Amino acid sequence: MSSLIHSSHPILVFVFVLLMLMSFASWYVIIYKGLKLFGEYKAFNKFKAENLNIKDWPIKRNFKNSYGSVKLLIDESKDLERILEKYQDRKSKNEILEMHLVQILDNIRFRLDKGLTILASIGSSAPFIGLFGTVVGIFFALDKISIKGNAGIGVVAGPIGEALIATAFGLFAAIPAVLAYNTFIRFNRLLVQNLRHVAEQITIYLSNE
Repeated sequence: MSSLIHSSHPILVFVFVLLMLMSFASWYVIIYKGLKLFGEYKAFNKFKAENLNIKDWPIKRNFKNSYGSVKLLIDESKDLERILEKYQDRKSKNEILEMHLVQILDNIRFRLDKGLTILASIGSSAPFIGLFGTVVGIFFALDKISIKGNAGIGVVAGPIGEALIATAFGLFAAIPAVLAYNTFIRFNRLLVQNLRHVAEQITIYLSNE
């Protein structure tokens, strides 16, 4: 890498450094979001095992343990109980419950998706940045040929090799970002859907209470 940077054109060096930084940023987001998502699923599975299999589980709603995002729903339902006491109409209760719980689900989804824009941006732009480095490398290889008037393998091998390495760097940064982005989006949607089911059960109980 050191030899490559010292022997390459400044534009290629800039491309290499930029792609390396994008790759580091991508892996940081992947590891950080992966650990967060793992913790969310672990907390939800614990909540599911301890509560969702119990009949009329929303009746108690006295959860002392922390259950990640699902705890936000539980805390919100407790706060809503005091508000719902002012209303006797079931329709009004349903509207208030749905409005508040949908808002909290939107906040959870926003928090889960936070940072994924970085992965999407890296996944979509890194291949083109690498391609730009490849085009620049080939251009300087051809320029060197025209100056020396020699198209031997010794003249073109170095610049062409640097150009291809730029493409490889772009793919190395983009592929993990794209795969991780799609994976996180899928698991985030599944988690929010599970939380929506919990919110629906709480809504039914509180509106009938």
